[in-house]
Amino acid sequence: MACYEESTDADPELSFWEVVAWFTTDRPIPIRTLQDVHHHGRRFALDQPSTPLVYLLTGHARAEDSVQAIAGVVGFLLHNRHVVTSFTVTETRATRRSVATPARPVTTRQTDVWLHDRRHPR
Repeated sequence: MACYEESTDADPELSFWEVVAWFTTDRPIPIRTLQDVHHHGRRFALDQPSTPLVYLLTGHARAEDSVQAIAGVVGFLLHNRHVVTSFTVTETRATRRSVATPARPVTTRQTDVWLHDRRHPR
C-alpha cells in the first residue's frame, strides 16, 4: 500500500505509466461501486468482463519502474478493502506513456503474471 500512497503525490519527473490488473474476487462487486470508481480523481476504472467474479482495474501512475507502477494501482484495491474485501491478482501489465527526453528515453516494458516478465525467462 506504500506505493499507492507514494503515487498520490508522485514526483512529476517520474515516468507516467498506464497499468492494467486483472483480479478475481470471492463475491460480486456491486454495480454502483464499479460506477463510483470511474469518478475517482486518479483516472482509475474498474470493469467486469463477461466472466463472473473477474474484474479489470486500469489506472495511471507515476513511478520509477513498472513494478512500482503496478504496486501503486493494485494498492488502490488494498486501500479500498471496505469495497473489495478479498481479491487475487491474476495478471498485470504496465506500459510507460511518458514523453521521451534525452535523460529518459521512451521504452515499453510489460510486466505480466504479477512481477514476471515473460520476455526474460528465469
